[in-house]
Amino acid sequence: MSKRVWTIAFVLVLALLPALSVSVAGAAPLGQETYTVQKDDSLWNIAEKYLGNGAAYPAIMGATNKKATEDETFPYITDPGVIQPGWKLAIPSEATATEFIDTYMLGKGLPTEITLVDTNSGANFQKYWQEYVIPQIEADLGIKVNYLVSKSSEQLERMKAWEAGQGDVHLLFVKPETIPDALEQDIGLETLYTDKLDIIPNLGKCPRNYLMQVLGTDIGGKGALYWRSQYALIYNSEYITDPPTSWKEFYDRREEWKGHIGIVRPDAKSGSSYRIPYSFLNAFVAMADAEDKAIPLEELQATQEWQDAWAKLQDFYTYAKLPLPAEPPNMFEDFNAGDTWISFYAMDYSLWSRSQGTMPPTIKSGFLAEGMAAGSDGYLIVPTDIPDEYKAVAYRLINYLLSDQQQVQLITTMWQYTGTDIWDKIPDEVWVTIPAWEDMEPARLRILNSEVKSLIKEQGADLLVPK
Repeated sequence: MSKRVWTIAFVLVLALLPALSVSVAGAAPLGQETYTVQKDDSLWNIAEKYLGNGAAYPAIMGATNKKATEDETFPYITDPGVIQPGWKLAIPSEATATEFIDTYMLGKGLPTEITLVDTNSGANFQKYWQEYVIPQIEADLGIKVNYLVSKSSEQLERMKAWEAGQGDVHLLFVKPETIPDALEQDIGLETLYTDKLDIIPNLGKCPRNYLMQVLGTDIGGKGALYWRSQYALIYNSEYITDPPTSWKEFYDRREEWKGHIGIVRPDAKSGSSYRIPYSFLNAFVAMADAEDKAIPLEELQATQEWQDAWAKLQDFYTYAKLPLPAEPPNMFEDFNAGDTWISFYAMDYSLWSRSQGTMPPTIKSGFLAEGMAAGSDGYLIVPTDIPDEYKAVAYRLINYLLSDQQQVQLITTMWQYTGTDIWDKIPDEVWVTIPAWEDMEPARLRILNSEVKSLIKEQGADLLVPK
């Protein structure tokens, strides 16, 4: 089966699953546990042969991936459309396959309403959830989603008071730091990776390092990665046709854009307040050692490299559009007025704002080689203290949100990098607007030095803002 035909079939299956009536009774050979891939095989035809219907292929992918985490002789499948001759696949038992199809594909006997709390999204993604994703879930899965927006701290406090089996928020969409915060407060979260690979097969498309660690902290697979958020160079191509490709070049060419560089104040509420100066400093001085351990600020400040880098940063601020915008919406107004031509900001929000008319139509994004601060990646988590039947609904919903159809829509509509590694399925026109992930990922900058971040936030208004 060609890759194009496979992809079309896969999307059709996703759309039609709620209407399917699949039976695997008597299809799998007695005692069948493994299968060796032959030439011209596909997961679809293997599932058709051994499980009675090709639509059951995710059960094989999930079972094989879960086995692969325990036994290296099994492959870890990240793309169900690509399997290799000689691979050993795990074929689930007839009873397991039946349960998977009935429960996790068709949702038989499960609640048809669920509550999802979002503590991550800004205004752009709240709108996306409400206008795109929630209606699609109801249409495709038959699940009504009660979508609520809250603050992470407030939601964690509520969860601490839950009794086992009494939790009334069944799925949360959170920032990375929420997961270690919850674990530190002994709030129970379900382990998704590797425990649920067999019932959330699309989880196997997520990069495993993101499932095991966030912000340098081990989270033990407690979250499913939905998106990867990224800051990038943002510029108006009406005024700039040859943008810089590195922070050093940006600094060296600062005279070209004097009075037109957008820098949000360091005491702003927005994360851009510290991400811009931190990313700039990173281009000129190492703030963490080779093991990603933060170098103490006092030790840093004693070095000539830090002193030179900080002097450059102070100088860079003097070339900005003044007065510095208090918050990002003020900077967007400067872009629209033609006063600001270039900045460093959240790529997804900038390009979405372009589509909404709150940024010029000529806005583009670019790449700065030495490193660009990551934004707030998005994770889906399932509380332990909710009724078991709602856990099954939450797992079903996560698998849907990680489907190729949903993930492609995410990047083509909102310009947000996907949580799954499906780059070959992304339309080519996307990469005309945003940097390819293979270029972006090596330059993703994590804020490892909290002392430097605090210095910028607490003293930046006095030390950096031009008088």
